[in-house]
Formats: sequence, C-alpha cells, structure tokens
Amino acid sequence: VAHQNPNSTGVGSRLHGHSLNVAVVVTGEVDPGPGWVVDFGVIKDAVRPVLAQLDHRFLNEIDDLADPSPSGVAQWVHARLKPVLPGLSSVHVTISGDTGFSPVELDPDPGLNLPSRIRFSCESAQNLPQLAEDHPCRGLHGHTYWIEVAAVDLARLRPLLRDLYEDLDHRWLNDIPDLGPATSEHICAWIWNRLSETIDDLTAVVVQETPTSRCIYRGE
Repeated sequence: VAHQNPNSTGVGSRLHGHSLNVAVVVTGEVDPGPGWVVDFGVIKDAVRPVLAQLDHRFLNEIDDLADPSPSGVAQWVHARLKPVLPGLSSVHVTISGDTGFSPVELDPDPGLNLPSRIRFSCESAQNLPQLAEDHPCRGLHGHTYWIEVAAVDLARLRPLLRDLYEDLDHRWLNDIPDLGPATSEHICAWIWNRLSETIDDLTAVVVQETPTSRCIYRGE
C-alpha cells in the first residue's frame, strides 16, 4: 500500500509505501462437531474482499479511512469484518520491515549463487503507468522493499548504504532521477550504477518487493 500520514511531522508525511501484515483474531468455544472454533475457510472468505480494497492502493483515497496509519487500518478492517465474522476479537496490522536503517550481514546463499551481502529494508511508494489499466501495479501503491548488496569488501560498502537508504526510504520512487520505471529490475540497476561510482567490486544487487518476488542483478 501507499500512504501519507497527515499527523506526522517527519518522514511519514512524505508519500511512501509499506507491505503490511494483517492478523485477524477470532475467539470462542470449540465446536464439538468439527473440533474447531471456526473454519479457517470462513475466516478467509470474510477477510479476502476486505483486504482486496486495500491491496495495491493509495490509502488516503479510500472512503472512510480517516487514519491511514497501521492502527487506523486495523480499526477500518475490524469495522468491516465485525458484521460478517462471528467471534471476531481483534485485528492487528504491522509493517513488514525494520522501519529504520538496520543493515545486517547475510551468509552466502549457494542455491542462488549469492555471496555474503548486506541487507536492509526501506518503505517506498511507486506506480507503473506503462502497464494496462486493469493491472494492479498501474495505480499508486507501495512496498516494504528488502535490498541486498554484495561486494568483495563489505566493510568498504557498508557506510555507503546509509545514503542509499535515505534516498529510497519514505519516497515515491517515480520521482527519483534516472531510475526510470520503478520495477525491481530498474531499481536493481539504479542501485548498481549508483554504488559503482564509488565501489568497483560489486557482485550482486537484490531487490525483493514481496516474499515471493525478487530480482537479482549482477551488472550484466
């Protein structure tokens, strides 16, 4: 999702994005027949159309969502699920990321042919107007991006990543000069070109925008 927090005086006031985790809690007595409180299929059927109203959206444009923060989204989801999901106890919404610059060093990944590298996350908005009108990525939305950068000398690379984070975090990626279409592929190449002005031993850049979607760029 993408949003701007009108109550923030810091980076939250800028257009940016998040990948959000939504947890729905249902409580009650165990039904002695099937042996459960509620069928998970019932929960999924109730939750799916509500989350579809949030996915790949600009939260500030959603009707009745006065507070686009995670706590405001939780209240909004709860209000829509309460009439259709018996036993609903609570809804929790969290950001899937570090919400700050917290670089960590990763061990080599032989399966993906990735050497040791440094990973951090950033919260960015984007849209892809070049796509078809019915494509979910055409409209304004956002992600928690997980970025990994590999180089022969990680100690030399590490201090440069803070500046890279500042240029990507809580930003609308479409506004970044020379980035082009804000796909993972273009973000990878932009990061490589940016860092290679100073680092001559880069070996890989990885951009992951969802748990199942990532791009690996090796400067070729």
